[in-house]
Amino acid sequence: MCIISNTLNRAVAMKFHKNAIVVFTLFSIHSFAQTFPNDGYSRPYTPITPAPIFIQGPPNQANMLIRQLSNSKNNTYILPATPSTTNWGYFDAGVPPALTIKSGDTVIIETLPAGGGQVAPGITEAQIDSINEDPMFPGRGPHTLTGPIAVEGAQKGDIVAVRINKIRMRSYATNNSAAKAGLFYDKFLPRVDSYYLDNDKMEMQFESNIVVPLAPFPGILAVARSKEEQLLPYTNVHSFNEKNPPSPQNSGWCVKMPGSLAGTIGCDSKQPGAYGGNLDLREMTVGSTTYLPVFIDGAYIWTGDSHAAQGNGEVDLDALETAFSELNVTITLIKKNERKEFGFWPVIETPKSWVTVGYDLNLNQALENLKTETTRFIESSRKVSKIEAEKIMIQNWNCPISEVVNEVLGTYCILPKKLNAKKALDIPKEDNKKFWVSYASDPKDLMAAMKEASMKSIGKMSKNLSITEDRAYRLATFVMDCRIGRPKEGAYDVSCMVPKSILRQEAKKRI
Repeated sequence: MCIISNTLNRAVAMKFHKNAIVVFTLFSIHSFAQTFPNDGYSRPYTPITPAPIFIQGPPNQANMLIRQLSNSKNNTYILPATPSTTNWGYFDAGVPPALTIKSGDTVIIETLPAGGGQVAPGITEAQIDSINEDPMFPGRGPHTLTGPIAVEGAQKGDIVAVRINKIRMRSYATNNSAAKAGLFYDKFLPRVDSYYLDNDKMEMQFESNIVVPLAPFPGILAVARSKEEQLLPYTNVHSFNEKNPPSPQNSGWCVKMPGSLAGTIGCDSKQPGAYGGNLDLREMTVGSTTYLPVFIDGAYIWTGDSHAAQGNGEVDLDALETAFSELNVTITLIKKNERKEFGFWPVIETPKSWVTVGYDLNLNQALENLKTETTRFIESSRKVSKIEAEKIMIQNWNCPISEVVNEVLGTYCILPKKLNAKKALDIPKEDNKKFWVSYASDPKDLMAAMKEASMKSIGKMSKNLSITEDRAYRLATFVMDCRIGRPKEGAYDVSCMVPKSILRQEAKKRI
């Protein structure tokens, strides 16, 4: 018997324009022989020498076609996660497509964990810091992205509809609360935790008496940004008002990663925007359709940052981070002016609701953007006046905070499809039968109210679940649901709710 140690200290993948040559440079591969006293001899191990260059160019599309699942009208393809179909941490409109499809085709996509697939059980906080701060790639985000998928006939101004048919997860997930990120990075120590995902029960056991229900969705679903937008400075240039209407030329928020492809500019994968990206929107699960505006010909669709579960807020930086062995989607092209209710921002459709979004570097402005976009969508889809649309929005006000950790912060509203739906309830302020509730209000700052309500919720979870506040902080990023109160003059209200159902029945009897 021999003990083998192969240490792979660095794998750097670079894609080059046109030929898309993928090169992995391998450093520090070591092996040694171990002598065992009972054996009386030494067994040297000779490692297999890895190929210095992987297969050149995009994959053969004909071999990605699944003929048994295709028909005369639409095709079904498999898009695996390989060196030639993935990139780490950036979106780049100049990359050759990994797959080209027609409207109505289905793609079965495989995704990888963050950090080029390395952020998995066994990795340490120091190792994550090391790969995220690689000086060779300044501005690179953490996510591993599969794609892009080009859509034939897609042109600037069109919409691509991405319907999620099925999701299958890996059996594990991680959560990383980093030293310099997350809502309360200054209060809790950073650490990486690993979890087992029970794909049969669709739950993760957080503690012996605490269970997190699983509801997988892609944290990132994106099209390519416009080339004009990639050249904009990273400032808060986007705001909604009558004199400065939204357009691809003023959306901003591209942290540039020069040199990701020869002669082109890439953008960090961390910041969401009008192109979609790192939306961290948990409504985008099986049965939903995400409508993304097209900014360049071909659309170019990526996905990654695969989540097993996430609370509204994603407060400790990460969700329950996993990878998908299957993200099964059908992609449909909608031409300009066919569906005028879809505009500059993504819109999500679920079986019972429409979801509108608002993002910005400032959470107050994100809320203003959300109200403007929601009003616009109601006005267009229901063909009512702006004043009537505003009344409908307030009547149906059900608007969570999606995330507060991606620099560009997120809010969204859930609008019932049912036209005569009952008036939505106000956000709760006290505990009830289903939820532990933590409420806060601030006269000027939505983020201040969010922080106060979240911290109260963490303290309440710690007490009610008999866990440390440090553990409660990590649990909050999976299960806490933070929602914004109805807009009113002089106050920003937030309620953060935690479902009591996460506590196992036998444990409830002891409290």
